[in-house]
Amino acid sequence: MEQKHKTVLHVGQALGGLALACCTMTAMAGEGYKLRQSPVGVFGGEMAASLENPGFFGTAALSHTNIYKVVDGDGNDISLPARNIPLPTGTVTRGAVPDGTYALTMPAAAIHFEQPQTQINILAGYLTQSTYNGGHIAFAMNVPLIRQSRSFTAVSPEGTISPTPNPALPAALRGAIGAVAAAANAQVQAGVASTLASQNADTSGMGDTELSMVWIRQQERLKIAAGVSLFVPTGNYNKDRGPNPGFGNFYTLRPGVAVSYSLNPHHGPEVWDSGVTIAGRLSFGMNSTNKDTNYRSGNYVYAEAGIVKVMGNWAVGSNVLAINQVTDDSGTGAGAGTAAGGNRYKTYAAGPFISYKLPGKEAGFNLHYSQSFGSSNALMSRTLQLRFIKAW
Repeated sequence: MEQKHKTVLHVGQALGGLALACCTMTAMAGEGYKLRQSPVGVFGGEMAASLENPGFFGTAALSHTNIYKVVDGDGNDISLPARNIPLPTGTVTRGAVPDGTYALTMPAAAIHFEQPQTQINILAGYLTQSTYNGGHIAFAMNVPLIRQSRSFTAVSPEGTISPTPNPALPAALRGAIGAVAAAANAQVQAGVASTLASQNADTSGMGDTELSMVWIRQQERLKIAAGVSLFVPTGNYNKDRGPNPGFGNFYTLRPGVAVSYSLNPHHGPEVWDSGVTIAGRLSFGMNSTNKDTNYRSGNYVYAEAGIVKVMGNWAVGSNVLAINQVTDDSGTGAGAGTAAGGNRYKTYAAGPFISYKLPGKEAGFNLHYSQSFGSSNALMSRTLQLRFIKAW
C-alpha cells in the first residue's frame, strides 16, 4: 500500500496542469461565435411607408430565438478535437520510460448545443421638425431585455495509451504507465466537466444599448436613410459564464445607409408592381477590445435586401441578409490568422414577413420569421419576431 501511494503521488506531481491544459476546448477560443449584429432582418412592412411625421416614435419587438447549432470555420458542428497528450512518465519510472514515450490518445467528441432565447426590444426616438439638406434627423435608443437558457453537452470518450506498451516490459513499469494515463484521463474529464458547467446556465437581464442618429430624406418614390449607431456595454455580462445577455465590455460603432424605392406607389390591383417596394441596407461594424478578456472581434460588413407588396392595410414580403467579418479576431485566445481568416464570423439569413397597419392609426404590427444558413464560426438560429410600431 505504501509503494502504491508513492506511485500515485509521483503521478500527480508529474502531470501537474498538463492534462488540464490539453483538454481546453480550442473550438471555444472565439468571442462567443457572435457579433453585435442581429441575424434577423430589419426590413418589414414599414419599408413601404412614407416618411414618418416629425415627433416621437417607438417600437416594441418580442422575439423568440432557438439557437440550435454552433459551427466552426468549415461550417461543421464544433467538437472537442482529437488530440494526443504526451504522458510524463519520466519521473514516475525514474527515467526508465522518458517523458513523451507514450501518449494519451483522445478521440474527437461531438458537442450538442441548444439555446432558446426570448428577447424584448424597446426602441424610442424622435424625428426632428427641421430639415437638414432636405432631410430630417432621427435620434433613437434601443434597449434589449433578454432571457437565455443554454444546454451544452459533450461526451469525451476515455483516452487510450499509444503505442500500446510492450507486454515484455516489467509489470511495475507497465503499471506506472497505466497510472499516469489514468490520472491524465481523470484530469481531462474534470476539465471537460468544468467547461460544461460554465456553459450550462440560465441567464436574464438587460442587453447592450444601441444609440442611433439617422438622416432621412424622401423624394417621391425614393427614401434614403444614412446614419451611425453606437453599441454601449450596458448588458449583464460575466466573462466566466457561457451565455450572457451582454456581448462584453467593449464598444461597437456601426455607420450605414439604407435605400428604399417604391415601384408603383398606387396600391391598386391593376399591375403586378402596384404597392411593391424594394429596399437595401449596407453597414460596417467596428469593434473595440473587450477589456475583460483582452479579445477583439474583427470588423464586419452587414448587407440586407428586402421586398414588400402592400395590399390595403396588409403587406407581405421577405428579406435576405449577410453578415461577413472582414478582419481577423485578435488578442488573447484568438490564434493566428489563416488563409480562410482568423476566426472570421459569417452567416446568412432569410425569411418572410407579414404586416398589418391599424386603420386610421399611425401604428402597425410586423410578424417575421428568419432562418440562418451558410454559416461559419457562428451560432445558427431560427427566430420568430413580432414587432409593434407606433408614432405619436
